[in-house]
Amino acid sequence: MTDSRSNREEGEEPEGLTAVLGSLLNTFHKGMLEDLKPYDVGPVEFTLLSFCRDQGECTATQLARVLPVEASRISRMVSRLVDKGLLRRRRLRNDRRIVMLRLSEPGVELMTELSRRIDAFNVELAQGVSDEEMRIFASVASRIVGNYGTRETR
Repeated sequence: MTDSRSNREEGEEPEGLTAVLGSLLNTFHKGMLEDLKPYDVGPVEFTLLSFCRDQGECTATQLARVLPVEASRISRMVSRLVDKGLLRRRRLRNDRRIVMLRLSEPGVELMTELSRRIDAFNVELAQGVSDEEMRIFASVASRIVGNYGTRETR
């Protein structure tokens, strides 16, 4: 296998990368919207709730690092999810400025159902894709994400 970068000028976009990624993200986003809409949860809110579930507790600062939205929007989303009873806030005793977020019991129950639906959607999207193709895709995607990570350190 040849290094495809050797066939491109420095800084030149790989053929169709924007179109391919845009199409993939659009497909994934639309499917998630369909599955989440009956629960009045959007894709970014689902990601926020998933992160809180996976971490046990987290802060808005941690959410700002992993969500593709401005920090001010995270604050509004957190308030909305607290108002809906899906998230709980807790201030630290030793530093009252820090607010910890965790799923409430209804939030845990909802995430169990939503995760089941999103997992089924992912299986549907991956139909006809072999395990080897999925490993290659994951490897390429990881490399692209890693390349962005090196961009941030420049």
